[in-house]
Amino acid sequence: MTGFPHIQTRQVNAEEIPELSGFLSIFTVPVLILFADGKEMMREARFVHVEEFKEKIRKIYEGFYSSDQ
Repeated sequence: MTGFPHIQTRQVNAEEIPELSGFLSIFTVPVLILFADGKEMMREARFVHVEEFKEKIRKIYEGFYSSDQ
């Protein structure tokens, strides 16, 4: 994700790994989940508004990495 260099992204096909869908309680696709320190911090599903999503991530990101800037 450009603008957030500390965030690593992964893409998983829920049909290929159905166990993951159960483990993460995913009932619809697509779903975007942000984890920080092993905890789910944010979840967006179905219709994701990109600019709103980026703004939510920015607020969380700044909370974690504000001292790095």
